[in-house]
Amino acid sequence: MRVFVLSIVYCLLSTVCFSQQPLPLKSFITLRDSTTSMDVVMMIGKGGSLSLDGRNVKLFNGFFEPKTTAKKTVAQAGMIMWQINGREFISGNYYLSDSSGYIVFNKDGKEYVNRMTKDGASFFKSQIKQ
Repeated sequence: MRVFVLSIVYCLLSTVCFSQQPLPLKSFITLRDSTTSMDVVMMIGKGGSLSLDGRNVKLFNGFFEPKTTAKKTVAQAGMIMWQINGREFISGNYYLSDSSGYIVFNKDGKEYVNRMTKDGASFFKSQIKQ
């Protein structure tokens, strides 16, 4: 009984227990393995955009993990839209903090938060032009 109560208390105090979940695994795998092109809009610094296709998309998709993270109070750094054969699959807004980042997806009326790898956060930060 004590373990059950402690589990409930931990869950209620956790910042990601109910409020933040990663993109469902099936959707994440589709994003990672089946998207054929993507557009990135950078909104901080001087801004800018990238359009990628083919192998570059696969490389870029490695910047995101199928795990969630706590959202931080930082400004939106940009937007990303993934496509499969020219049709939008999913899009999300990405955020960068000092040494990490995450992306927020809205799919089927639900919000999902996926963690960015350290390499991903470094890449996005290197693209910011002052």
